[in-house]
Amino acid sequence: MVFILMGIYLPRDASAQSTEGDNVDLLDLSEPGDLVFFDNEEGRIVHVGMVLTRNEDDDLQVAHASGRVRIDKLDQQGIYNAEEGRYTHKLRMVRRVL
Repeated sequence: MVFILMGIYLPRDASAQSTEGDNVDLLDLSEPGDLVFFDNEEGRIVHVGMVLTRNEDDDLQVAHASGRVRIDKLDQQGIYNAEEGRYTHKLRMVRRVL
């Protein structure tokens, strides 16, 4: 919805969205609004989130929907769900669409 409000129309599926925009080589170079993609065991992109900002502990945060809209910690390994105490999604790539 954020992108639609900005006049940017993305494909519906995460795998198709992963071909949009430009690659961001390092997670540390990501900016708020960048899209982050996650793959499954077969290497297929199955999930997408949006980079937010860093929290008070300097952890990078990602907004994504997994059962509900969530804001979780994001690092080189992927999305860390503090409620479950584990990583729930494995990071594959970062793309800048704007």
